[in-house]
Amino acid sequence: MSSPQWKIHFKSAPSEVYRAISTPLGRSRFWAESAKEADGVIHFVLPGGRTSDAPIERAVRDSLYVVRLAGHRVAFLLAPDEHRGTDLTLTVEDETDPTPGDPTRTDPTPWVSLLFRLKAHVDFGADLRNHDPARTTAYLDGC
Repeated sequence: MSSPQWKIHFKSAPSEVYRAISTPLGRSRFWAESAKEADGVIHFVLPGGRTSDAPIERAVRDSLYVVRLAGHRVAFLLAPDEHRGTDLTLTVEDETDPTPGDPTRTDPTPWVSLLFRLKAHVDFGADLRNHDPARTTAYLDGC
């Protein structure tokens, strides 16, 4: 089975998209309540107090960022377009056999939601998260 992937276009340059994905401040503006990094590991604090650690597997400035998160290898591939924007491809690979009932394997919603929140933040300076712990989902990315 091939790994699922999703694509999205940004009007912003690859350096801006990469900065949002690869820095604690950037990640905390669209992905998690906080996403501090130490010794090559991102410590995510998600809505409702959930936490997850994500080792950084590979980081190539302005072009590739790969983390291992909750049994998945999550790769952000960035490519400049002809108008100084960015084409981003997100690929999610299972590191092990999928856990029965794991919504991140069968349901694209958490990953597509993550991409839309990233685009809203980078291209428009908007935060689409509700920051209401009573209205969070069980999704990995803390929608």
